[in-house]
Amino acid sequence: MALVPELRGNRIILSAHTDDDVAAHVAGEDEETARRFGWWPKQSTEETVRAAYADWARNWHEDGPVRTFAARDPDTGALVGGCELRIRPSGSAEVSYWTHADKRGRGHARNALALLIGYAASIGITRLEAHIAPDNHASQRVVECVGFTRAGTVIDDGTEMLRYTRQTFPIRYTRRTSLPRYILRTFLPRRWRS
Repeated sequence: MALVPELRGNRIILSAHTDDDVAAHVAGEDEETARRFGWWPKQSTEETVRAAYADWARNWHEDGPVRTFAARDPDTGALVGGCELRIRPSGSAEVSYWTHADKRGRGHARNALALLIGYAASIGITRLEAHIAPDNHASQRVVECVGFTRAGTVIDDGTEMLRYTRQTFPIRYTRRTSLPRYILRTFLPRRWRS
């Protein structure tokens, strides 16, 4: 059984989703989110969000292939988005991430993805992929900022997507350097480190 670890960076916290997050999750979704994740014109309801949270918790509890984190503002603990690692039998994984509509453009996705990369490395994942719609330029910038490179295209659920990849690196840190600080120093460009 895997427990959801809390990963702390200076600008983001990754942790488990809770029932207290449901209303914020629903309110944070917009047409862009629903379109990018393939359920537009439908939108999430509190019922569908609770079902998703239950599925994510089950995956953690059963050590399943999906590891989903809530992304939170480190000062308030408020939900600002999330990220997910989908582990493949080969030992590689696909990443995805989202930011609530009113929280975009503040670096939350980039910071969450940097922590997710470090978590992936810590559990032995050596290669990551992200599949991004060709018109989603903001998401392309996010993955490029944390070291992914474009590696062609892939058909994902019948849609051609840009395929980005990157290697993870073994975690090497000392007791004097916390894991989140090591992750930020290792995976984020110098200009974004605090």
